[in-house]
Amino acid sequence: MIDVVLNWGINVFTGWGNVGINIAGLLANDEEFRPIAIVGLEPGHCTGMDPMRFSQMAKVIEWSSKWQYHDDCIWIDSVGNDLSAPTQNEAFHVGRVIVEQVPLDRAGGSLRQYDKLLTGSNWSKDLLEDATGLTVKCILEGIDPSLFYPAPKSHFLPEAFYIYSCGKVEFRKGQDVTLMAFKRFSERHPEARLVTVWNSPFSDIGNGFKGVADAPLWLNESGFLDIRRWAKDNGVDPAKIYDMGCFPNSVLPQVLHEMDVMLHPSRVESCTALPVKEAMACGVPVIAAYHSGMKDLLTDENSLPLREVKPITNGSKEYFFPQSSMDWYESDPAEIDDRLEWVYQNRDKARLLGQRASHWVREYRTWGQHVKQLKDWLR
Repeated sequence: MIDVVLNWGINVFTGWGNVGINIAGLLANDEEFRPIAIVGLEPGHCTGMDPMRFSQMAKVIEWSSKWQYHDDCIWIDSVGNDLSAPTQNEAFHVGRVIVEQVPLDRAGGSLRQYDKLLTGSNWSKDLLEDATGLTVKCILEGIDPSLFYPAPKSHFLPEAFYIYSCGKVEFRKGQDVTLMAFKRFSERHPEARLVTVWNSPFSDIGNGFKGVADAPLWLNESGFLDIRRWAKDNGVDPAKIYDMGCFPNSVLPQVLHEMDVMLHPSRVESCTALPVKEAMACGVPVIAAYHSGMKDLLTDENSLPLREVKPITNGSKEYFFPQSSMDWYESDPAEIDDRLEWVYQNRDKARLLGQRASHWVREYRTWGQHVKQLKDWLR
């Protein structure tokens, strides 16, 4: 039995957290690899999980709480934009590298200290290999098909046209573009509603964010982003905004089943955007920017790609804008408007597109496939 140490926070509230939940959960019964969560995994990090799944995570929690370091393990570090060096021990070190804004000329010196490198898209793989001269393994992320699948609307919500957007607020994710697109769309279609999952455990990094919007976004007295106030300050009726707050990933399918379309005009994606795959798996038609890691996911058969994207090098001085050699991209507002209007006017065709996307994602982009490839590679 080989211990695989996952050196990042595992939980049901963040992207990295859900990567860890699925890897650890699917390895919990493996006869060859044993998952160890080195960053304080607790029952509260599995909030909302059903008892059967939690019974597997409970084993990981117990193993992790009793684990003593030994050299004969595989240690996987999360490597972000700080290009952190390996944890100082004698284990076999894998760097799982997910970056969006680093000076690539620094990458070689930092990443050469790892025994192996792993990333989440072919775009990232090519960038990192060009910058370092090292071999980088790409394993695409997935979804849990037992959670994310199509289902009818509940009709708990009023009749409306629901546009969904998800991701922590930052310039990279393009919530400013989404808000302005919704402003234009809702002026033409007053029954439209914007459903946002923009708050997260990292909501503070969005405080003061503005992007292409007219007015900035601020935290409220509770420490969460005041999405409805941001809408109002930018000329959008706040009654048309459903701010969903922050909640466990396992609850998300119930939200997605109510949606008519997802809009995701992000400016760069190192992986393939978990929220986009989850929406596709639930049969929600997706409008998303076609660039960077999203080229491993989006096709004309499974989505409505935004192809009119242009590279940006100095589009904003705000926090989290890249001061690096990586290209980010800006979507064309006119193309966004056209895509939203097409979905609105062609509901039946859009639903068929969503059904094709769901079948494809649940067939070819699952966590089970991800973990199988990871195990084959770790061997």
